[in-house]
Amino acid sequence: MASLAIALKQAGYTVTGSDVEFAPELRSKLLTNNVITDDNNKWSEENIDSGLDAVVTGPFVKSDNPEIKKALRLAIPVYSFSDFIYQLSTDQQRIVIAGSTGKASIVLMIMHVLKFHKRQFDYVLNSSPNKVSAQIHISGAPLIIIEGQDVMDSINDKKPAFLRYHHHIGLISGIEWQKSDIYPTKEEYIRQFEHFAEATPKGGIMIYFELDPVAAVLSKVNKTEVLLVPYKTHASDIVEGHEVLVSSEKKKITLKISGKHNLQSISAAKEVVKKTGITSEMFYQAISSFEGVA
Repeated sequence: MASLAIALKQAGYTVTGSDVEFAPELRSKLLTNNVITDDNNKWSEENIDSGLDAVVTGPFVKSDNPEIKKALRLAIPVYSFSDFIYQLSTDQQRIVIAGSTGKASIVLMIMHVLKFHKRQFDYVLNSSPNKVSAQIHISGAPLIIIEGQDVMDSINDKKPAFLRYHHHIGLISGIEWQKSDIYPTKEEYIRQFEHFAEATPKGGIMIYFELDPVAAVLSKVNKTEVLLVPYKTHASDIVEGHEVLVSSEKKKITLKISGKHNLQSISAAKEVVKKTGITSEMFYQAISSFEGVA
C-alpha cells in the first residue's frame, strides 16, 4: 500500500494515507514522499471529503472503518489494492504472472528483457528486489507486468489478488498447496487457478508450465478461443564448468545464473515477451546479462 501511494505520488496524483499506526521506517518513507503529514495519519472520517476520486484499502481494513463508511456515504469508489491497479490499467495490456513458485524470477526476467530493448512498461511487484528502483511503477505505458499474489487483498472477499487484474496474458508457473486459513484444502487452492485460466478473455493467452501436472490440466479447461502456450525447462549445456543456454538453432548463450528453476523461469519469460514482439534473438541477447533475484 505504501509503495502504491508513493508510485501514485510520483506519477502526479494527489495522495494521502492513514492507518492505526505506521512503523517508524515506513512513516519516515511516507513523510519523505509527502504522502502523510505529522498531524494527519490516523484513521478519521475527517480525512474523507467529496473531492476524492477513490479510496484504496489495505487487506485487513474492515467495512466499519470510519473512512470507509464516510466514503460510501459520499458515493466515493472504494477499491482493494488489486482492484485499483486494474482501474489504473484498463487501457494497458495486462500480463499477470501467477503460481506458487518462481513468480518473482519470471517477472524480473521479463522486466530485464523489456528494459534492455528500451520498451516502455509499468509493473507491480510483491517485494523490492535489488537493482529495481521501486516496487511499483505507474506511467500509463502500453503494458503492465503484474506479479499476481494468491492471497486475498480484501477482508470482505477471499478472492485471490491474481483474479482481480483481468489479465490479457496469464501465466501459471506451477501449483504447490500449503494448508492455510484461506485455503484449508488442496482442492480449494487449485480451484483459484482454474478460475484464473477460465478468466482468460477470448483472444487472450494462457502460458503454463507443462511439466507441472496440475498447471497443465487447468490451463486447458474450456478455453477453445484462448491461445494455450506450454513451456518447459530450457535446454542447457555445461561449457568449461558454466551453464549455458542452448537455442533451438543449437546456439549457446552464456548466462550469469544457473540451475533448473532458473532455466524454467527463462522459458516462461521467453514465451511472455515473445507475445510483446521480442524475438528469440532479442531475448537471448538480453537474458545473458540477467544477474538473478536478490
